[in-house]
Amino acid sequence: MFCTQCGNSIDEKANFCPNCGARTASAGPVLQEDPRREKKLLRPREDKWIAGVCGAFANYFQVDLTLVRLLWAASIILAGTGLLVYLLCWIIIPREPIYVSERTQTFSA
Repeated sequence: MFCTQCGNSIDEKANFCPNCGARTASAGPVLQEDPRREKKLLRPREDKWIAGVCGAFANYFQVDLTLVRLLWAASIILAGTGLLVYLLCWIIIPREPIYVSERTQTFSA
């Protein structure tokens, strides 16, 4: 079998090309996120400095968190309205729920 990206010979059972890292046909289908899944704007419990507002926007729009923080800092310094908008978002945007696994749950008799 040959790699469709680099053209080198690869093993029949290989899932990825050892030369360029491309997926092979034997690797199976690429799993993609369900497009029908509802996107929610939620403040994360982790990856936050103050309230998680920048993390919420970074997760929602799937962009780098540092970029969102830099843009927000620029809006505070240049326009002056960024701080007020940040405070409003802190109040309005809900926090993401706490997920408890079955192992961490304790049951009392």
